This record gives sequence, C-alpha cells and structure tokens, in this order.
Amino acid sequence: MASLRTQKKWVRIRDIQQCQICGKVLPVPFERIEVHHIIYRCNGGSDELENLVTLCDLCHAVVHSHMGPAWIGLSKVPTEKLEQSEQILKQAQEEFESYLRLPIEERCRIQNELWSQWGIMRNV
Repeated sequence: MASLRTQKKWVRIRDIQQCQICGKVLPVPFERIEVHHIIYRCNGGSDELENLVTLCDLCHAVVHSHMGPAWIGLSKVPTEKLEQSEQILKQAQEEFESYLRLPIEERCRIQNELWSQWGIMRNV
C-alpha cells in the first residue's frame, strides 16, 4: 500500500478538494481541507482509500470530540446554555459519523441531493 501521504493526495483528488459533509471547496478563506479516517487508526482503521474522506476543518472538528468543543466555541457559551450546546454537538457528531460510514456511492447520492437543495455544486 502507498504511504499515508500518497493516500491523502489520492483522497483529495477523488473528493475534488471538497468537504464531503458540507460541500465547501478549496480555496476556503481562513479554513483548510483535511483528510479524515472514518474508522480511527487507534480503533483499527486503515489508510485504505475507502477509510479516508476529505473534510473542511470545521466538519473535521465536529467529528472529533477532543476538537469540536474548542473549535465551535463551547467555552464561550453562557453556562445556562452549555448543556444544550453540548447535546447539539454530540448529536452532530453521531450523525456525521453514521453518514461517513455509509458506502461511498450512498454518500455521493445523499450529497448530490442535499447539495443541490442548498445550491452547492459538485466541482466535477
């Protein structure tokens, strides 16, 4: 198998430098496009192309519980709204993870349907 660096390059090409959740495309001002392991390496996930997906840094942060709270500013949320905000983040994480585990063909079908409703065009 190719190196992780090479695999990431191929994933970015396959996904056309486009976040596979929200549809953002490079260049994205003040943001990055990153490659995410769907099944984390620490949980036995591989560097195979089928286990890698391109995400913008915000969607990537939502997926990772150690990054999400800081990235979306939970430390700035008023104390009385913190529990509700944490629940919203947890729900988003669960939905993102279940979506990313779908077969790639199903993800593409859902993406095309949602993105067209939102006015986002796939950069093909």
